[in-house]
Amino acid sequence: MFVLNIAAGKFEPLPLTSQDNLMLPKYVVNVDTSYFSKKEAADIEEEAVLWGNDPDRITKYVNLNMDVFEFMERTSLTFNRVVIYRFLEHVSFTQIEYFIYLVSTVLDISGHVDVIVPNYTILAQMLLDEPYNPNPDFNFEAHNILLTTEMLNEPSCPHASIWTAQRMEHFWELEDRFTVLNQDQIFSFDGRAIYLRSTIQRI
Repeated sequence: MFVLNIAAGKFEPLPLTSQDNLMLPKYVVNVDTSYFSKKEAADIEEEAVLWGNDPDRITKYVNLNMDVFEFMERTSLTFNRVVIYRFLEHVSFTQIEYFIYLVSTVLDISGHVDVIVPNYTILAQMLLDEPYNPNPDFNFEAHNILLTTEMLNEPSCPHASIWTAQRMEHFWELEDRFTVLNQDQIFSFDGRAIYLRSTIQRI
């Protein structure tokens, strides 16, 4: 199984309970501009072909320091799964449709996209409920940090698109390249239960 892990940082792909065979060896390409790795995309492509032809292959992770838009535009590789954890919200709303198109070009038919984003339905409700919180132990500072971080993030790396379950279906199914299979609307990730996790299939 070939896996593209977009803006991976230090997070490995989570299992997809109904689709992911944990015993199946994987070639995972982590693409993130934060890596020290000097490995070139061409080297990874060549290595991936050799790995795919190796009957004794075992799971392997490779890091690539490269802009993911450029990688998807140029790579000859296709993947069985694309993982996008806490990155899609950083894609400008003006580039969302192009980004989704690029994902469609590197994902095999029937392959899966695994997306985790802040769920703005939860965040909006937190904001609306803020003045009426009856808990005497309510920690406004902690609440404000979580809410501001997840809605806006830092000015140097802002959140640039808004995601809810309805928006996920709208944009990913817009051009009939994908279908949204299921969504966990209160998904706990990295210690915060404010995320939306969506499993999307290439059609």
